[in-house]
Amino acid sequence: MKKLLCLFALMSVLLSGCGFHLQNDTEIPKQFQTMTLYSYDPYGQLSREIKKVLSNNKVHVVESDIDRNYPSLHVLDSRISKDTISIYQDGKSAEYQLILTVNAQVIIAGNDIYPITIKVFRTFFDNPATALAKSTEQNLIEREMYAESAKQLIGKLKSINAVDKKSNTQ
Repeated sequence: MKKLLCLFALMSVLLSGCGFHLQNDTEIPKQFQTMTLYSYDPYGQLSREIKKVLSNNKVHVVESDIDRNYPSLHVLDSRISKDTISIYQDGKSAEYQLILTVNAQVIIAGNDIYPITIKVFRTFFDNPATALAKSTEQNLIEREMYAESAKQLIGKLKSINAVDKKSNTQ
């Protein structure tokens, strides 16, 4: 038991020392702890997912910022496209690749506009014998894609912070 406890302590020290972070731990930079969010579809799936990720990362979203005191995230558009990957012998599509593309930009008052493009890919099998299940599965995959794109979008704030710091030092 003592050896197991020592092994566990050693593993935790090694993992914390190497920069390991949990997957959902995004480390939002201080300048983005309060921000505004504007979206082309404020009540859509993507906007809800972004608000959830911001909330989970303890970011305060300000509804209106007339004086431009805070950075703002503008979600410009999103679209899902479908490409055929494989076909059945009769020529009908058997497998699709779903591609979610999200275009956004971060505006920091007194600084540049930072464009962000996120692409999330998933495969989807199209079984014509199960039409209802196919529709439900596709909806589930699309919700997962929106959640993943929201995480990636918020994760990009770290790189914007690094670029912003670099430009301020020059």
